[in-house]
Amino acid sequence: MTTKSNVKSYFDGVASNYQKASDGAVWGFVRRREATRLIAALGDVKGQDVFELGSGAGYYTRLVLEQGAAHVHAVDVSARMLDELPKQGVTPILADATTVDPGRTFRVLLSAGMLEFVPQPARVLRNAAKYAEPGARLVILYPRRSLLGRAYRRFHARNGMTIGLFDRSILENLVRDSHWRVEETSTAGPYSAIAVLVRT
Repeated sequence: MTTKSNVKSYFDGVASNYQKASDGAVWGFVRRREATRLIAALGDVKGQDVFELGSGAGYYTRLVLEQGAAHVHAVDVSARMLDELPKQGVTPILADATTVDPGRTFRVLLSAGMLEFVPQPARVLRNAAKYAEPGARLVILYPRRSLLGRAYRRFHARNGMTIGLFDRSILENLVRDSHWRVEETSTAGPYSAIAVLVRT
């Protein structure tokens, strides 16, 4: 069973090489394809402060800053991952996405590759809604319920984690009573998809 403890332990262990691995031949190709679609889904972030849940070592943090975001408030449970973030334009927040309180609201929120590691993803969405302005967008990158998605899940099972796989119907159930509406979903990569949620 996936717990906060074994997720933290795994990502602490891979943190120092995570950004470099993201640019490797195979994973780099997948991530670049996902990133192109994710940036398109985020829309214009110039001058915006972005709230990122599950930042990891900052692969998407860097992309958002390159797109002109003013600042990224980056949340992760792994202190070692946060240590890998850019030093400029980022506020690292060591916290659980189900309970984090950034002390302010945002118009742009992002969660790329984090929701599958959370035992209760609906709690993440309910908590994020507290810090989203009306009409704010939350863009989520997640593994799909598919053959390749199941292969991705088997990969993480070797590390003692049972990750979640999602489709639009699952997301619709997760956002129920959370003040989010699923605006659109689209394929992002071989085993991933993107959902755009709007704060009601």
